[in-house]
Amino acid sequence: MAEDLELEEGVEQDLYEHLRVVVDKGQAPLRIDKFLMHRVENASRNRIQNAIEAGNVLVNESPIKASYKVKPGDVITVVLPHPPRDTEVYPENIPLDIIYEDSDVLVVNKMAGMVVHPGYNNYHY
Repeated sequence: MAEDLELEEGVEQDLYEHLRVVVDKGQAPLRIDKFLMHRVENASRNRIQNAIEAGNVLVNESPIKASYKVKPGDVITVVLPHPPRDTEVYPENIPLDIIYEDSDVLVVNKMAGMVVHPGYNNYHY
């Protein structure tokens, strides 16, 4: 996974997830990789360690090592590449009520509530 986190020479990556965490006042000293395992969703300790080695984890605006122990008040910034997303468009088997059809025109009686343009939390008919 290290190759997912490091920038290849000459290749720009525009999309990043940003996470900013301010360590609580009562936090006991804890290795940053263990601390972030519970703060970064879907990230393994190995992936976090690779991000730290790649310089994608900063504490108080400075790069650190995986052995760094967080302290109360530390400001931790994490920058990771976006996970791969499925951009394929898949057709759906939707029962259509076709009123009229010829070589130029198609008239469909759309059911109330049927999604015409998928959007946030509204992907299927």
